[in-house]
Amino acid sequence: MSLVSNLLLDMHIHTAYSKDAGLKLKNLFRFCSARGIVPAITDHNTTKAWKEAEKLSKRYKTPFIKGEEIKVLHNECIVGELLGLFMNEPVKSYDVYEAIDELRAQDAIISVAHPFDIFRRAFKMLDEVAGKVDCIEIFNSRCWLSEFNAKAAKYARERKIPFTAGTDAHFSFELGKAFLICDASSLEEARKKILKGKCSYYGRLNVLSGHLMTWLRKLGVV
Repeated sequence: MSLVSNLLLDMHIHTAYSKDAGLKLKNLFRFCSARGIVPAITDHNTTKAWKEAEKLSKRYKTPFIKGEEIKVLHNECIVGELLGLFMNEPVKSYDVYEAIDELRAQDAIISVAHPFDIFRRAFKMLDEVAGKVDCIEIFNSRCWLSEFNAKAAKYARERKIPFTAGTDAHFSFELGKAFLICDASSLEEARKKILKGKCSYYGRLNVLSGHLMTWLRKLGVV
């Protein structure tokens, strides 16, 4: 009988390459290496962190998932944010359907980020894109209310859509509070299990302090 070990994957993390985040890549890899967590680097509308992350991944012997949180539009109006995961190249279009097509073309996993959080970007076209995405983010540590995550979990469960979970960390102190748990021995195996909905997750909310620091970051205070 072959043995596998659990992989812990935080599927939503921002680094200092996001304008509203202060998490240095070195600190991210140091934390994840010590805790056995695989980070998905999903900065806002940029993949500039990938190059530096590749070097740190080798230094700390910790793999990472190339990703991006993409603010998507329809008829020039913002409809929400998608998480591209296991990506190979940046997305060029921010039109919701074109972005989905680009992610699909590179065999990335597509997840809808915090779809019911009305205080951030609740996804306005969830029913329209539900059949075109791979996953729904059912736990996000930065959701203001636990009911937003509960609604996402219910939505995914009723439609039999696989899920992702993550901290949405922007700063070091937010790390470790949420992750997927996949019974897999490699990232490729974990990827397949995510798409089949064969993972579990752990999650704790971390709202006020994280959002306060983001606000201060935008003001240039921190």
